[in-house]
Amino acid sequence: MQIEEKIIFETLYAKHNKMALCKKEMSAETGVSISTLDRLRKAGLGCPYIKEKNGDVFYPLTELAKYYVNAVIQTA
Repeated sequence: MQIEEKIIFETLYAKHNKMALCKKEMSAETGVSISTLDRLRKAGLGCPYIKEKNGDVFYPLTELAKYYVNAVIQTA
């Protein structure tokens, strides 16, 4: 894990006090609507996620930290 990813992960963990976010929490954290998160997921885009057998979707904070770092690098 890069230093930037570690800092972001620690910040996210301190804020949410859990290792993964549900779709509603991810939407609030990123400012992206739940329907847009669903579309991105179906298109194979966006932040990596975990889908449980019952259909619930969770976004690991480690993956969100990587996603934030890569998005900043690509747009800078």
